Amino acid sequence: MILGGVFLVLVVVVIAGIAIVAVKGSALDKECKQYVDAAVPAIASKWDITEIQKRASPEFKAAVKDEDLEKLIRMFRRLGKFKAYDSAKGEANISVTSEHGKVVSAEYVASADFEAGPAEIKMSLIKHGDQWQILGIHVNSKVFLE
Repeated sequence: MILGGVFLVLVVVVIAGIAIVAVKGSALDKECKQYVDAAVPAIASKWDITEIQKRASPEFKAAVKDEDLEKLIRMFRRLGKFKAYDSAKGEANISVTSEHGKVVSAEYVASADFEAGPAEIKMSLIKHGDQWQILGIHVNSKVFLE
């Protein structure tokens, strides 16, 4: 009887935990999608380095030197004028490690059209406190092969 009661309590706790994570995950997905849908057009409309820097996470700033970011921005500008944006797709993730504790991150991909052709913009995000920040950005286009 006691073992059955403990098992029942454990099952209820697990189900409640899954429900909470599902609701929280859905809210995180909505939050970061809105962030990406606002950030990508703001960044890509002029490829202004300050638009990336003001959204950059401390991890991004530590990994990417200003000179390297300027080179990337010059390359991205080869795409030409920003024309259209298609909503981002992706998801948020929550991980817990002994080294970093709880980490909330996200990976999103968006399509955009530019004067020189289409591009796929991949954005990695991390959440610090209640603020999403850019962890990484990758722009892929056939224009860069020319």
